[in-house]
Amino acid sequence: MTNEQSDRRTRRTRLALKTAFIELILEKGYDAVTILDVTGRADYNRGTFYKHFIDKEDLLREIHDDLLTDLAEALVRPYEGLRQVNADMISPSILQLFRHIESHKHDFLALLTVSREKLRADLLQTFRHSMQEDMHIEMKPGAPQLDYDILLSYQTSATVGVIMHWAETRFRYSAEYMTEQLIALVNTPIDHIVFKRRT
Repeated sequence: MTNEQSDRRTRRTRLALKTAFIELILEKGYDAVTILDVTGRADYNRGTFYKHFIDKEDLLREIHDDLLTDLAEALVRPYEGLRQVNADMISPSILQLFRHIESHKHDFLALLTVSREKLRADLLQTFRHSMQEDMHIEMKPGAPQLDYDILLSYQTSATVGVIMHWAETRFRYSAEYMTEQLIALVNTPIDHIVFKRRT
């Protein structure tokens, strides 16, 4: 067997184990899933599992880390080779982000059921790190002076809040619709608030 064939076989095995694990988490909950359940669903033996992963926590960690890495890359991938982009042209980045989540929605939902707060916190940290390391937001001339850390906190919290709401609706809307909504939310200034009087 060549190295390329071996690598393909390894990727196929790991993917099968991950897919089985995610399906089982969604069916019966993380705590109830055993290694035997995973290997039975994936049609491998326990020895094969332990050749690739230490335990189910190790498998969960890889699914979690892969998702976060891919989401961070989705934010900047559309702009490779560009020095800057206008604020009204950021939709490709946001759309890539939502499309990636949409295509990995079972992974996302499984991680959400294991620990909603950990997933939320790690998404915030991932997006904040990407916005600090990979880009810098420049405000329009004459715009109010903003503390950059507060600006990043607002941008990342808004994005993660919308993503979490989308997941909690079990991805009722399309990635395209979510992109339109997020951009509108961030860019549209509020005019005023009407209070609802209870009688």
